[in-house]
Amino acid sequence: MLLAIPETVSLILFCVGLYGVMTSKVGIKMLISLEIMINSAVLNLISVAGASSDPLVLALFVIAIAAVESVVGFSLLVAIYRKFGKVDIPLLSEIKG
Repeated sequence: MLLAIPETVSLILFCVGLYGVMTSKVGIKMLISLEIMINSAVLNLISVAGASSDPLVLALFVIAIAAVESVVGFSLLVAIYRKFGKVDIPLLSEIKG
């Protein structure tokens, strides 16, 4: 019963992030939605690994990876914005092709 509340919150956050990724056509919104999904995974990791000796180390590692992902994604979006003047997903698929 004690784990039900954090796992439910984690599931709700993951669903919100997944909805944002699936429906958004703006790069920044997608990046924020990905961050929400990663944070929900960290919350779930911490709530489940409470019986472990040191779940904080793994959680900090995941948070560091999420920060790096955010910086790289944001820098790519800024570079695309500087070159094309807008950042949206149809533009990115047009550039790729």
